[in-house]
Formats: sequence, structure tokens, C-alpha cells
Amino acid sequence: MAQSGSGTTTTRSNGNGHAERNTMSAVIAGAQDAATVARQGAERAAAHLPEAVASAQVAARGTQRALDSMDDQTLVAGASFAVGLGLGLFVSGAHRLLVAAALLPAGAIGLTLLRRAPLAD
Repeated sequence: MAQSGSGTTTTRSNGNGHAERNTMSAVIAGAQDAATVARQGAERAAAHLPEAVASAQVAARGTQRALDSMDDQTLVAGASFAVGLGLGLFVSGAHRLLVAAALLPAGAIGLTLLRRAPLAD
């Protein structure tokens, strides 16, 4: 490495100065292209976000109506199945997101059962 002036500027001199500049230009151009693609993807996702939230709310309301229409015994059986499935996946070493997804119905059913239960004084 050669240092010039006061020692604050360092340049590499290996005979391929043009190759290094071309490589750096290609890296910078690639990074700019990746940033552009990421920005465009984020803009498209943001444009569809309100629609996705609205459809998720409709699905959640429909699920809650279906759970409310079931009797307690059916809900307990469904919750037991979901917990058993989740525990089986956990013990078998499945990914945590899969285990959590398997336990979500048990949580929804549990909340429905808690809402139905009368509060004791």
C-alpha cells in the first residue's frame, strides 16, 4: 500500500486500478438496482395493504361467528385437537412458526370459551 501526502489518504496500487474501479462501479450499480427493486416492492405492498387488512377483518369476523355458533363440547374438542397438534409438532422439532400456527385455533377457541363463562363473584 502506498500512502500519499499527510498519510490520511490510502490508495491500493496492484496494477489493476481500472479493474478495481470497474468492480466498485458494478457493486454500486447492483446495490442501486437492488434498492430500486426493494422500493418498488414496498410500494406495491403498501398499495395492497388496506385491502389485505379489510379481508383479514372479514375472515376474523366470520371465524368468530362460526365459533360462537358452536356448543361448548365441540369447542373443547377443537381446542384439545389444536393443542395436541401443536404439542406434537413441538416435540417432533417442527419450526416454531408452524407450532404457533397450529396453536392459534386453540387460542381463539379458548377466548371464545372464556367469553361464555360466567364470572364468579
